[in-house]
Amino acid sequence: MKLTKRSIDSLPLPETGQVLYWDDELPGYGLRVTKGAKTFIVQRRVAGKSVRVTLGQYGPLTPDQARKLAVKNLSELVQGVNVNAEKQAEKLQGVTFAEAYQAFVKSRTLTANTLGQYERAVRLTFADWSGKPLTAINRSMIERRFEEASKRGEATANRDFRFLRAVLNFAMEKYSTPDGEPLIPSNPCQRLTALKKWHRIERRTRHIEPHQLKAWFAALEHKPEDSDHQNAIRDFCAFVLLTGCREQEAARLTWKDVDLDAGKVTFEETKNHRTHVLPVGPWLAELLERRRQNRTSAYVFPAENKSGHLLNHRKSILAICKDSGVEFRCHDLRRTFASIATVHLERSLSAYTLKRLLNHSSGGDVTAGYVQVGIEDLREPMKQIEDFVLKCAGLKASAPVVKLDVATANRRASLDAA
Repeated sequence: MKLTKRSIDSLPLPETGQVLYWDDELPGYGLRVTKGAKTFIVQRRVAGKSVRVTLGQYGPLTPDQARKLAVKNLSELVQGVNVNAEKQAEKLQGVTFAEAYQAFVKSRTLTANTLGQYERAVRLTFADWSGKPLTAINRSMIERRFEEASKRGEATANRDFRFLRAVLNFAMEKYSTPDGEPLIPSNPCQRLTALKKWHRIERRTRHIEPHQLKAWFAALEHKPEDSDHQNAIRDFCAFVLLTGCREQEAARLTWKDVDLDAGKVTFEETKNHRTHVLPVGPWLAELLERRRQNRTSAYVFPAENKSGHLLNHRKSILAICKDSGVEFRCHDLRRTFASIATVHLERSLSAYTLKRLLNHSSGGDVTAGYVQVGIEDLREPMKQIEDFVLKCAGLKASAPVVKLDVATANRRASLDAA
């Protein structure tokens, strides 16, 4: 048939699938009819492969307009021009930084803290680049922007541009030409490496010394006039110190992750995406039991904010610093835990036990993959650490919530069964 308005209007819509109708006068020009639409197309072989080009939908596009477009596109196809490939390449050239960032985020499982850092970088450091095509972000621009960001903070500049480098590395593989070549031939952030622009940031070493623990724990005592939020912060600090967990892992802890009958806590959302199970000592178990009896939320350390748990508590931490005379931040408590486990215990722990306590990744350590340290193997080291902290703080140890001899007997029984 000849594709005219009259002939097209007479064509029925199929219940399922599609039906193709071809024009008798212009070979390769046709109409694709589906349940929901009638669409003009052209189709022809290019370099041995059949290429179909969509011209537009009938209605917005009239048959006369479609026929003129068909002649133009068929002419290009006859000359060996893959119209679809050209359209795809043109579209790729327009992929913006904001589009690449959204695709990057969707492809990954990110913690709220990490996502917050990324959003901050996009909003503050790269705000005017959001609508810019990736191909327009060049090495000189990156060098200049890095130097500007460095004036506000060297560590923040490093972090923001490591994020940018990751997005561009992702985009290099995500967006490619029809022949498989990456949209961006090389990552322009490589200039920062080649010119040695990255800032050398000294690793922080601050931690709480044993002789400071007495004053520090005194500042954590609950007072009648204090709010539930202030007490949650104080308990939170003690919890982080006595478990060595990461700040946000503790903040997101829910009561379903706390098993006081077994004397353990489970961290599901961790930095290395590996579930981390830790035994808790008697004193900490008693603290958690007190909190459980008075709980008002699914979170162990709740807060009245959008997340429902402790999130931004810098002012509260500074208040504890002032009361105790001990300068610290939350990550310093994890560093304190590791220092005590490494330096101050009468019986030093193996490197593999410490790595398991801190939930550090094995990295390239092949041996670590063979050394299996279970939760019951960690119970005694955790008690040693707690006993040392309580002794330094002048606090009395609590009665065990879980009897260690029962736990040991259970472990032996499981080994015998194996």
